[in-house]
Amino acid sequence: MLHRLRLPGVLGRLLHGMGDALFPAVCLGCNRLFQHDTPTPQTAHPDAFSAAMAPHCCPSCRDRWTAVASPLCSRCGMTFKSREGEDHLCGRCLDRPGAFNRARAAGIYDSTLKAAIHAFKFKDQVVLARPLGRLLLDTYRRYWTTGEIDVVAPVPLHRQRFRQRGFNQAYLLVRRWALPQETAVIRDLLVRTRATAPQTGMDRRQRRKNIRNAFSVNRRGQSAGKRVLLVDDVLTTGATVDACADALMRDGARRVDVLTLARAQQNSF
Repeated sequence: MLHRLRLPGVLGRLLHGMGDALFPAVCLGCNRLFQHDTPTPQTAHPDAFSAAMAPHCCPSCRDRWTAVASPLCSRCGMTFKSREGEDHLCGRCLDRPGAFNRARAAGIYDSTLKAAIHAFKFKDQVVLARPLGRLLLDTYRRYWTTGEIDVVAPVPLHRQRFRQRGFNQAYLLVRRWALPQETAVIRDLLVRTRATAPQTGMDRRQRRKNIRNAFSVNRRGQSAGKRVLLVDDVLTTGATVDACADALMRDGARRVDVLTLARAQQNSF
């Protein structure tokens, strides 16, 4: 009887091992084959990124990421070069605060996190939406308390870009979130009213000009009085989320915060 009770576990481990041997995973960070190790309570990974990406990255690449940590700008979330001191406003946010209240991110936009985001967005690896979404949810719970946000809204794509890509990566990140009943995910709170040029390589001024008046609310008054959390994959200069926040604030939103998977390291506000 005892052996029968243990058999499913033994078979499960055996089949899992055979699957790894026959079909080893390819690490999205270094493109090498690796054996997927399943975390257990005794061998749990030390952080959310490593745990989420265990099926997709080798142990070495899982360690090659940098979580956003203090000291950082209390508004835009940029980490400071000096690792001493407390959170405070950066020079750009002092000079030009913009429309959103504060922005936070899970990690720095480099190394394995950057590779994961690129694979997700540009290489059709939509399977990464679930682990990256878990990482983003963990970051949300770290910075916002229950009842602090009324609406979670993904930054929208223009319909032309949506047709090309086939999905909005920001929405896929949040669509499976388990949130309190009073917090809603609204897929189309905002719309992108015109196509804009890709912003890679543009400086802060060029990005702001490129994105100006590119967003509007989908239904007037829907965000009135609401505390909105904008979600996107990467925050670089903040031009896009600031334009979105401006549209929401003009619609009567009470406050607009920003959450992204990654934060590019440049003081560009």
